[in-house]
Amino acid sequence: MQRTPELLCLLLDAGVEFVLIGGVAAIAHGSATFTQDCDITAPFTEENLARLLAVLAPHRPRYALAVPKRPVTESPAALSKNRNLYLLTDLGRLDILSEVPPIGTYPDVANKAVTLTLYERSCRVISLDDLIAVKRHVGRDKDRLVERELLALRDRQKNTGQ
Repeated sequence: MQRTPELLCLLLDAGVEFVLIGGVAAIAHGSATFTQDCDITAPFTEENLARLLAVLAPHRPRYALAVPKRPVTESPAALSKNRNLYLLTDLGRLDILSEVPPIGTYPDVANKAVTLTLYERSCRVISLDDLIAVKRHVGRDKDRLVERELLALRDRQKNTGQ
């Protein structure tokens, strides 16, 4: 069961550095889409990964793509060599990416991210234009639907001056 509000609040309260991307970001921008995971981009530094692992530890982080779903036991230093981490926790799935095609690396996304209030906390979210570009790039049917919805949201924002 995905408990994204609790997962995001834990990360935000722990000071994990990240930008929200993917379906949850689309929802934050006003989409009515449904998603079964939480996607973020983050710097893969030892310090940031140590904060992330510490806050997730009580929620049994496991590798989502491993069979069987083995626990994460590697050090932050070892994990910092990865490009992506796909985790399953007791609060749901969390995908952590170091790069977001076609936008680029974490700093590229973070430079244009917006700050929105989610669950009574400030959260950095991928910009609407970048999210549209990502959905277009991924190109799956569900992403094309969300892309069209996000384009309509952007047009409405422009027309109402938001």
